[in-house]
Amino acid sequence: MIVFKTLIRFMLVASLGVTMAHAQGKIGYVDMNTLINSSPQILDANRTITAEFEEQNNKIAQQASDLKLLEDSISKEGNFMTPDKLAELQERARILDRQVRRAKEDLKDAITIRNSQLVDEVQNQIKTVVARYAEDNGYDAILINAILYANDDIDITDEILQQLRSDYSSGQ
Repeated sequence: MIVFKTLIRFMLVASLGVTMAHAQGKIGYVDMNTLINSSPQILDANRTITAEFEEQNNKIAQQASDLKLLEDSISKEGNFMTPDKLAELQERARILDRQVRRAKEDLKDAITIRNSQLVDEVQNQIKTVVARYAEDNGYDAILINAILYANDDIDITDEILQQLRSDYSSGQ
């Protein structure tokens, strides 16, 4: 029985030693918010979204401008119009207002969906770059934002951002 207890203690101490040896592995930290906000891939994605939705945005802006002119006309000249003409213009203004609001909402939804797609693509690129960097530099783990404290010595955000910039400029 004593031999059995001693053997169990030895195994616990040995496994604790192995665990502690692993705990001293090389760990890095990456601030994903910085990478997402500063990577050229995200900046390019933002330009893509702007270009993709520019025509729709301009159309909505024109409709909003038309609505403003119509509302100004009703406001300034409404007292001098016949009741039928005033009612007609007010109805047109209500319809145009609904169209503008609906178009803005639809555009916002479309932009959100497209932005999500592009951000997912960039996040996958970032994950690939981080994994490659970790393997090339002997890291056992790379942590992201959900940490309370990280020593500046383990923050590799700038190195990863530099690699993303390099990959972007080389067309990867």
